[in-house]
Amino acid sequence: MYEKITKFFTYLKKNLPHLNVVGSEYLGFDKIKGIEYNGIRHEDAMDLSFKDESFDLMISNDVYEHVPDLEAALINAYKKLKNNGRLLFTIPFHENEEKTQIRATIEEDKLTFIKEKQYHGNPIDKKGSLVFYDIGWDVLNKLLKTGFNDAYVISYYSLFYGYIGGGLQIMFVAEK
Repeated sequence: MYEKITKFFTYLKKNLPHLNVVGSEYLGFDKIKGIEYNGIRHEDAMDLSFKDESFDLMISNDVYEHVPDLEAALINAYKKLKNNGRLLFTIPFHENEEKTQIRATIEEDKLTFIKEKQYHGNPIDKKGSLVFYDIGWDVLNKLLKTGFNDAYVISYYSLFYGYIGGGLQIMFVAEK
């Protein structure tokens, strides 16, 4: 899981003890990947420290919009999944946009803003996490281009379970 400091991670870790549930957070460019800092494993979605074909399932909740190179992160997830593995992820999705829009870039260690700065909540940083992308429908093609055999969305809504958001909730699934 691309998270550790969440109730969701805590719930899965506690209720699925027979599975090897691993969680991590991005702690900054100055940290070493795969090392725990104060009990939190540091990982970079664009260059995970795990061996290739390590996981049957990877879960990312609202992370991919915050990585400087979305395609590198998707390629890295593909490599870390075993054959027939699945990547499940949520993102702030711009359902009216065909193409993903770039908000900011990092080139040669220089941060450049293409659109107005935007930050989302981050459980380990009060400032929040910078948004690099407004992700549109082309994310499905990006997944297929990466090598996934299938990529699709699952929509869900439940008043009972509290999945109400602004209405329809969407989860992306990529199958290797």
